[in-house]
Amino acid sequence: MGKTIAKKNYLTIHERCKLIDFHVHPALKTYLFCTKFYKRHKAGGAWNPLRVRVDLPKLTEGGVNGIFSAIYCPEKEMLDDCMPLRMAIGFLGLFSKKFRGISKGNRFDETMKMIDSFENTVSSAVKKGFQNVKIARSRAEFEEFLDKGKLTIVHSIEGGHSLGGKLENLEKFFNRGVALLTLAHFYENEIGQTVGGIIDSKKMFGCFKHSVIQEGGLSDFGRDVVEEMIRMGMLIDMTHCTLKARQEIFEINNNRRPLICSHVGVQARFQHPINLTDDDIKKIAGCGGTICVIFMNHWLSEKPQKDGLDLIVKTIEHIRKKTGTDFISVGTDFDGFTDPPDDIKDIAEMPKFTESLLKAGFKETDIEKILGENALRVIRAGWGGKTGPDPVSY
Repeated sequence: MGKTIAKKNYLTIHERCKLIDFHVHPALKTYLFCTKFYKRHKAGGAWNPLRVRVDLPKLTEGGVNGIFSAIYCPEKEMLDDCMPLRMAIGFLGLFSKKFRGISKGNRFDETMKMIDSFENTVSSAVKKGFQNVKIARSRAEFEEFLDKGKLTIVHSIEGGHSLGGKLENLEKFFNRGVALLTLAHFYENEIGQTVGGIIDSKKMFGCFKHSVIQEGGLSDFGRDVVEEMIRMGMLIDMTHCTLKARQEIFEINNNRRPLICSHVGVQARFQHPINLTDDDIKKIAGCGGTICVIFMNHWLSEKPQKDGLDLIVKTIEHIRKKTGTDFISVGTDFDGFTDPPDDIKDIAEMPKFTESLLKAGFKETDIEKILGENALRVIRAGWGGKTGPDPVSY
């Protein structure tokens, strides 16, 4: 009886909360592999880049209300850095314009094509009976669709290389409905340097040997991009940025907008520069931002392990010690070629996350904040509109 009551309790809490995932990649899998977004796919526990962890049936089962769908157009440097991948893309390009574009096309144009493709994918899902899904292209639409109980999708872009070095492309993305830009990614781009992000265990067949931790900050172009994003109201995602770049972004922003890291851990638990220092945590809280904890063991602990719900909770507990629960959100990175924990392998299993928080002693009000209320506050203050969230001191 006790177990039944406990299960009913966490499911009731989960269903009552708004759940927003700031970083998932359904657009990547549907574009590259032509997977059907409206079909339920097997995820499996083992790492497999061909598995699908985010689809509409799973999103519905997981009680998800909103996602930021990260559009990632692979950097050309990635192909240069991996001969087998370059050969495979080149071969596919003989038969497909899509893969010719990935191999040789302009990154801005290809990113726009990926946005178009994902919107067509969602439209196809609606025709197949998923009437409850909507793409929001503004903050007003986002709130309207959420209020109506729609599963709401927002475009984001991972990697400033998609701008192609042109500031005017930022506004083109914004007008297209892109709410967030992750400035850095695997390779240095026109905005600045990177801490990388391809883990050593996946550097097979002589690939991806570029991973030297870089110490540089923002370029002049990067500073212009940050300033323009603050002005227009596009969310700035500092994931993959160097420590120096993060400090420069804090200074340029000066608490005018909430800043986020959409899929990270903390250095207190795993000392890699991609993860946040305690100073980073406090500064993100100080501008009213949010830290979205990644669901990937590699970034959450020094010690390898298969299950990881406990690592996610411990990371959240560390952030809570520094700032409370007002600045913590979810950024699973599902379908980003990541290796999720075996005990929460896809987005359908998100109720397990709520259960883990409850077991760890988090109050229901804190769980509501972590699952979605913090994200909603950041979206309201950071997407469009005027600058000027209230700064917080820690």
